[in-house]
Amino acid sequence: MAQVLLENVYKSFPPRKGEGVASQTQPSVTSGKQDDTVAQRGESVNVLRRINLTVADGEFMVLVGPSGCGKSTLLRLIAGLEVMTGGNIWVGDRLVNDLPPKERDIAMVFQNYALYPHMTVYDNIAFGLRRRSTRAGGVGGVGEGRISNWGENLLVGMTRVLPKGLRYISDRERAVDEQVRTVAQLLQIEGLLNRLPKQLSGGQRQRVALGRAIARNPQVFLMDEPLSNLDAKLRAETRAQIVKLQRQLGVTTIYVTHDQTEAMTMGDRIAILNHGQIQQVAAPLELYNRPANLFVAEFIGSPPMNFIPVKFHAPQLITNGDFRLTLPEVWGNALQKYDGKTVILGIRPEHLILGVPANKNLPVQVELVENLGNDTYLSTRLLESGFQKSAFGTNEVQVRVPPERLVSYGEQLWLSLTPEKLHFFDLETELAIFPK
Repeated sequence: MAQVLLENVYKSFPPRKGEGVASQTQPSVTSGKQDDTVAQRGESVNVLRRINLTVADGEFMVLVGPSGCGKSTLLRLIAGLEVMTGGNIWVGDRLVNDLPPKERDIAMVFQNYALYPHMTVYDNIAFGLRRRSTRAGGVGGVGEGRISNWGENLLVGMTRVLPKGLRYISDRERAVDEQVRTVAQLLQIEGLLNRLPKQLSGGQRQRVALGRAIARNPQVFLMDEPLSNLDAKLRAETRAQIVKLQRQLGVTTIYVTHDQTEAMTMGDRIAILNHGQIQQVAAPLELYNRPANLFVAEFIGSPPMNFIPVKFHAPQLITNGDFRLTLPEVWGNALQKYDGKTVILGIRPEHLILGVPANKNLPVQVELVENLGNDTYLSTRLLESGFQKSAFGTNEVQVRVPPERLVSYGEQLWLSLTPEKLHFFDLETELAIFPK
């Protein structure tokens, strides 16, 4: 087991033929403005910029973000499947920048499982163990050890099809067999060892891919969206199994997903990426309760956080048209420099309560009702009452209400904001403003 340390990691790709750099380069969301993305030189496109991250020994770290944010590329850099443009990657006390993948002591589980279709489950799990033991046995040159290994491998291969009592089994093969069966028992796939991948379900294939990684007993597991091909029920089951396995084995794990529910339920900590940069690294509940910027606030949570532009008036008043709300005292100092200016008010759907007509509440009209049984989600639109148009191009407000409250399409409601659950963001930088 080992700590993984990423120091100022960059990854650039040359622009595609006939395509300008400007069309491939995205602005930074953290600052709200174009970042120093090397677009100025017209030479290459940075897909990862200034990645600094420490994954503790035995930690389950989740990399999450929208498609194209660079999370899978970062995983491939750690595995050695991509070449870095700049920076350092440490695994334990070893700098692995120039090491090939096989020497990094890292096991990777791919999105498409990457099983050998002509091999049984047993041989798929054993494949990496056999290669590693062969390499280990061959150390020392072309002498007797290597010839002995070659002869053993030949005998094992020739007699594998014979009845069990007539097969030649070397000491190395006995060790491989013991490891394969231990892993199979751990993953509850003992009855599948003689099957081919095409004879397995998606969940079974995923467990075989996990077994192949676990069998190698690496210092680090890398997992690239391993559950994306599974249905919802199986995904939830496998998700729980992966977390239990990781805690049981204690192996440092870096897990990539675009699903924020997976990230929140699996990770000890989560690193949120967008446009090739880390936006925030924190424990799941900290991301939910104290998002660092507008992007994190919107990305974490389902349905996403609502954003409404409001004008702040010292000491504690916010307004937008007829809407007027007096804030808790803790916001007085934090928002003091924004007196007379517009800030972004954030409020999560679950922190809006159905209230009565009042200036401190938001008037809305219901446009969509989604009954889930345990919850009801409402998509509503702010009614025209002098409201300033949202800077995000929509006046939609998402609301989460108890299932026993029956709401119909077109109904007009008043929404009360929970004062202790308000968030504020700088309109220019999009960074969070925290109470003092």
